[in-house]
Amino acid sequence: MWVVNHRTLLPAEVPILRALGWEVFIPKVTPDHDPTFRSAFVTHDYDGTLGLPRTALEVLNRHDFYQRPWSPTVAGLIAEHFQVYVSQLSYYAAGLAEAARKFPGRIVVRVFGREAPRTYTELATTENYPSMLADLAAIGERFVFGQGYSNLAEIESPVLQRRAHTITVPLPASFFDHRDQWRGGGQHAVFLCPTIEKGGYYETVYEGIKRNFGDLPHVIFGRQSRTIADPAVLPYLTDDELVELYRTAPVFCYPQAEPRHIHYSPLEAVVVGTPTLYLRGALMDMLLGGADLPAACVDTAEMAAKARRLLGGDAELAGAIRATQGRVLDAFAPDLARQQWAAALPDTALRDAAHA
Repeated sequence: MWVVNHRTLLPAEVPILRALGWEVFIPKVTPDHDPTFRSAFVTHDYDGTLGLPRTALEVLNRHDFYQRPWSPTVAGLIAEHFQVYVSQLSYYAAGLAEAARKFPGRIVVRVFGREAPRTYTELATTENYPSMLADLAAIGERFVFGQGYSNLAEIESPVLQRRAHTITVPLPASFFDHRDQWRGGGQHAVFLCPTIEKGGYYETVYEGIKRNFGDLPHVIFGRQSRTIADPAVLPYLTDDELVELYRTAPVFCYPQAEPRHIHYSPLEAVVVGTPTLYLRGALMDMLLGGADLPAACVDTAEMAAKARRLLGGDAELAGAIRATQGRVLDAFAPDLARQQWAAALPDTALRDAAHA
């Protein structure tokens, strides 16, 4: 069971699990009422590949694994037909809490980093799920803290630290259909800032963009839950429109300082070849080994200065950035993710051999 439902991760990670010989069930009900759960995605594409009885599939397809407890029927079907339960850990963790108490197989908590100083331990010890951390600890080696980056567990509780396995976040193959298509020629620096909500995390990000880069010609993209009264904030872009934005952008600025989280967007821009600036000490810098690369910026002032040069047509700087930034993609390689998943799941070697 892959109770993650992430729009971009699904086409990258689920094929890896299937290539390792696993059948994969995707839940059909997500918290679609919540704009902060903006990456949720549902597909029936894998239903026909499952060996489940039709009636069992119908019951599971109707169940909300994010917000509802398991009935005896649901719990019985999961225990009978599944060996691994892969779950995100968010405020919608009802299914994970139920699995920790009722599922006899392997539980993999799939995590990709929270904004500092937030931790996953907080989410595993809320008043809604007061016993979940203890329940996960009680199942011992059947529990895996599947961190997308190697530094996530270091700030977590000992329960999560002890069971940490790094399983990288693979990039979908479709990303690479647009590799090295950058041509430049645009007039605006590009920024990412989704869900600009009053008092929310991204309102602070938005205010930082306007404060530190507002004197540069710029545009801001990202899925919004409301209309933003700023002509620089673009309406929702289709995949093709977003790729075209990357192709023409003189520079993608990524001033996120988070040490344990990175968005897909700067990686997409790197694939296309857009000169992409990032901050030292942020996760992108760590994934690049803290190397002294042309795209690295000590602070937003240096980032703004480099962005201004790129907007002015500095071909030498653009070329230097583009020649070195691609190495970050090695950290997201599907082959690496396959090896790490194989190490984290029971019986994978046997399934892989049988599938081959």
